[in-house]
Amino acid sequence: MRLLICVESALGLLHLPALCEEGLWQSHNTPFALEGVIFGSDDFCADIGAHRTDDAMELLYARQKIVTVAKAYGLQAIDLVHINYTDLQCLERQALEGAHMGFTGKQVIHPNQIPVVQKSFTPSQEKIEWARELIEAFHEHHEDGKGAMSFRGSMIDMPLVLQAKNILRMAENT
Repeated sequence: MRLLICVESALGLLHLPALCEEGLWQSHNTPFALEGVIFGSDDFCADIGAHRTDDAMELLYARQKIVTVAKAYGLQAIDLVHINYTDLQCLERQALEGAHMGFTGKQVIHPNQIPVVQKSFTPSQEKIEWARELIEAFHEHHEDGKGAMSFRGSMIDMPLVLQAKNILRMAENT
């Protein structure tokens, strides 16, 4: 059975690394397999006394911590829900922001939100081609025993190669 942890309070956020460690340990000793972390943003706001805004700046630290901790433990990070299900432009902006932060998905509360979120978390064909070409160029360059290289006017080293691999991995999973 797949298991998701939901962070909905300040205390939950502070203890998230320990929760992930315990969840992963339990995954080896029980039928549960910890898959990821979900951010329960509205409960979190209520817990800390924050007011939700469209730009979600009041949640920036929590979002960054959740995605960082989840990824550190090899888990998916599922971003906050956009409760105004009729404002698809704001949803798209927020979903793209979450994807750029490293989240692997976003909660939805209405069927109309699904295509917007899926598109936001799916790499564009242009991005996929960039990633493939970068990796190919890096391998050719690396075979010559060289380190960093130039690609399309940018200096490329291993962190960008790993980002390109992440893009291809995301494309394969969508």
